[in-house]
Amino acid sequence: MKAIICMAGSGKRLNIGDNKAFLLLNNKYLFLYSLEILLNYVSHIYLVIREEDLPRVKPYLSDKVSYVLGGKEREDSVYNAMVMVDKEDKVLIHDAARPFINKEVLEQIIKYSKDYDLVLPYLPLKYTIYNVNPISILNRNDYILAQTPQVVLASDFIWCYQKALKDNFKATDDISLVLKYLNKEVKLIEDDEKNIKITTNVDLEIAKYYISN
Repeated sequence: MKAIICMAGSGKRLNIGDNKAFLLLNNKYLFLYSLEILLNYVSHIYLVIREEDLPRVKPYLSDKVSYVLGGKEREDSVYNAMVMVDKEDKVLIHDAARPFINKEVLEQIIKYSKDYDLVLPYLPLKYTIYNVNPISILNRNDYILAQTPQVVLASDFIWCYQKALKDNFKATDDISLVLKYLNKEVKLIEDDEKNIKITTNVDLEIAKYYISN
């Protein structure tokens, strides 16, 4: 199995003036937390980066870690890496901004990827959910929060990406791009709540707490 770590974003909402993948968390780049865990489970990792970040990535490249330049949107970045793998490969796609991958959950994701082309870690909703227009309460049991790492079949993603490009369809995550065009079963795996995505300064403070405890 191969893996893709998406780290070509700008991290504007954190307001740190830098790519958040290179945020220092306990004196270690944020992306390294995911990289070090995934190296124990996959045969190769593609880091999807901005060209200006290459000097900081180079020390971590090896025969098992290479880089690919990102695109304009997330799906463009994932596609740039996806075309590097065998079309029959199952591929883990993860956000560099999620440093706390739960190993037990990851092992479950990999286990079920042998039988499913799409595997999605998720969190159940805990709050009351409203529809805005018209105002109404939704049944939160009908909804989940999508997490990463997600698993897709490379050939499915590539074909769906090319379709989406023609249709000018923008997906919000990787599996949703595939589901737009293919009717495939998704294996759901409940995730650990600690697998947060560091997007805001509040998230960063939570991450610092997790690291120190």
